[in-house]
Amino acid sequence: MRLSRGQASVAAPVRQRSHRQTTHAQHGIGLIEVMLAVLIVSIGFLAGARMQVEGMRFSQSAYYRSQAYFMANDITDRMRANIEGVRNGDYDAGTTAQVGSRPECATTACSATEIALRDLAEWSDYLHPSTDRSPALPSSADVTAGGSIVPKGDGEFTIMLVWADKDGSDSLNVNFLTQF
Repeated sequence: MRLSRGQASVAAPVRQRSHRQTTHAQHGIGLIEVMLAVLIVSIGFLAGARMQVEGMRFSQSAYYRSQAYFMANDITDRMRANIEGVRNGDYDAGTTAQVGSRPECATTACSATEIALRDLAEWSDYLHPSTDRSPALPSSADVTAGGSIVPKGDGEFTIMLVWADKDGSDSLNVNFLTQF
């Protein structure tokens, strides 16, 4: 329809929708979504806490293993410094059993046998300290921490250390083979 000059146009009324006629779209989040988010985040935090606990346990186990390596290297170095005592068999079947007396070699000269006895006593001090410090390796009701030197012949020795795991359910041992 064309309008000519002078004719006014009549516009059709525009219908506006009322609020009742609009579709009901949800705005924001609901309580269920919040609860699910809190649940998922909580599970994540619990998993993170468990990883921390396991990490600490493995760290403690690694610490005890390094203490065992230190103890084995210590007695090996002592044996290398006292080759005469090794050849005499003074270290054969040596253990970390608590020793009552030890020769005092600081003021008087000691024989190779006395040096070996002193070395074994000082090695034993790692597991049976006389002061307030704690033992280098833990024991439990079932497993007593200890070390032993076993001769294999031809100048070879096995140095064995045994200790209880932190929870006491397992025992761990480290074997070292050394030759002189």
